Amino acid sequence: MGKGVAKREDKAWKKVQKADKRKAALGKVHADNKTTQSKSSEGHAKVAKATGDQRYMNKLFASLSTEETEGPPEIAQEELDKMTEAAKERHLFLHEKAVAAYHEEKARKKASAWKMLHKEDKFGFMSVADIIKEEPMAVTAFRSSKTFKNANGLGSYSCMWNNAGSMILTTGHDRSVSLWRPFAVNGLPARKLKGHKGWTIQACFSPDDKNICCCSSDEMYIWDPTNGTLKAEWEAHDAMINGCQWSNTGKYIVSCSNDLTAKVWSAKTAISKGKKGAAVVHHDDEDEEDEHKHHKGVPADFTLPMEGERGHSSAIIKAAFSHDDSFVITAAKDNLLIMWNLKTKGCKDRVFQGHREAVLNIAINHDSSRMVSCDNSGMIIVWDPKVETPVHMLHEHTDICYVAIFCREAKEGRGRIISAGHDGRILVWNTYEGTLIGETKSQHSSWITSAHMDMSNLKLITAGMDSKLIIWQSLPPAPKQYEWVERAVRFFKKLKRGFRL
Repeated sequence: MGKGVAKREDKAWKKVQKADKRKAALGKVHADNKTTQSKSSEGHAKVAKATGDQRYMNKLFASLSTEETEGPPEIAQEELDKMTEAAKERHLFLHEKAVAAYHEEKARKKASAWKMLHKEDKFGFMSVADIIKEEPMAVTAFRSSKTFKNANGLGSYSCMWNNAGSMILTTGHDRSVSLWRPFAVNGLPARKLKGHKGWTIQACFSPDDKNICCCSSDEMYIWDPTNGTLKAEWEAHDAMINGCQWSNTGKYIVSCSNDLTAKVWSAKTAISKGKKGAAVVHHDDEDEEDEHKHHKGVPADFTLPMEGERGHSSAIIKAAFSHDDSFVITAAKDNLLIMWNLKTKGCKDRVFQGHREAVLNIAINHDSSRMVSCDNSGMIIVWDPKVETPVHMLHEHTDICYVAIFCREAKEGRGRIISAGHDGRILVWNTYEGTLIGETKSQHSSWITSAHMDMSNLKLITAGMDSKLIIWQSLPPAPKQYEWVERAVRFFKKLKRGFRL
């Protein structure tokens, strides 16, 4: 009897021990589960924190878009007709309160969005609004964004953005001016302006983007870019024209030629007295002289040099206006730059010496405080228009340099010069210090003949003899700042759908 009881007690004790072990094992499993859940929740919290701004912005955009389409609450007229006067007054009062609350909430969200827009990051870079709206970007280098190509395989002599940044023009061997939409899907010109006498050497938009002037052979043309009609055509020089430019005020056009002269034309007079109509169809050489007699009668406002005055001794390649049209600078194959004062009817003012070979390009910055020129040896010279000696002489290019242009200045002392040419490099310089800031390897298979920067300093366009037209995205000094710009572009696109800024 005693042995049976002892056995039963042993069995019961073993069961209790097994139960304790199971309980301990289950407790450990529950503890592990809690730890896993805790770690998982912490991970989710980190992800949520990292994407919090994006979620907030998405929610904000969605709510703004919904509110914009739905609008404030409206009164149902049928319900009002059924109400008593007291109920109607109460209903109108509540409706006005709801409308006021709607507009208040919308204003609050808009203010919150603008506050986020103007927020600076922890590194102290410029806010998005400063970069996009108040000032252009300070450029350091470029990356390729989009490439177009002439279907005929011919090279381009010049390229230019319009002021709105919505269209590009190019000229070249095909005797036409091509107008491109930079974001076109098919990659083909939107319009071709045909009917020029020879190769189209250079073309440029007027400051208001309503006209295009172009030089070809010894003639000048003015086109309407919207419908492609020819507004004016006249014989401007006695030899081939090498360049033309519209003044910053839109009042004048300057042309320069192999006949050793540069001429300043009134745009208004040229359009009124030049031949108008559709594109010209030229006939054989023996008929061209008779055909062009009737549109020789556009008088030049200034012929540089004036009669009896000594000017360039070789072909004039380029000419540029000052910001206020007070003077014109001409660059020629005789290695000289000459300033012509338009306030004194085109008298020669200064002669700039410093180049050792033919000067191929000249540009003047936004306030005419600096000029830049480049030559056949690859040397770039920065000038002060008030002084005849060079300010900076830059020798980085190893071959012919065709391009030397200014960017729009981001801040005082932060001006940029962009240069390019035969050596396959696009260089960025500090205007005032003369130091090299950045370098980008060209993706053209031949030399770059022309380049132009848009007004925001965000896009550079280059044209070359390989028939390519490349749009380059500007890179600012700090990578973080570039991310802000991309976020700003997306931000504005989404905000535009939500409410009008």
